[in-house]
Amino acid sequence: MKKWVKTGLSWGFTMFLIIVVVFPWFQGKEITVKSVVIGIILWGIGGLLFGLSMKSRLEGKEKN
Repeated sequence: MKKWVKTGLSWGFTMFLIIVVVFPWFQGKEITVKSVVIGIILWGIGGLLFGLSMKSRLEGKEKN
């Protein structure tokens, strides 16, 4: 697996845990299956986009 994919998915997973699990748990809100599924999809895509943007940014700096 490419490094940018691992980086992006780990970032997305961390954000998923914080936003979908930790915040609602501290606020005493219910964590539903629907919110978990939506969170996995959104933060997975967001993580991959983050990883890709970091890859592009680092490649741009290497060319300078």
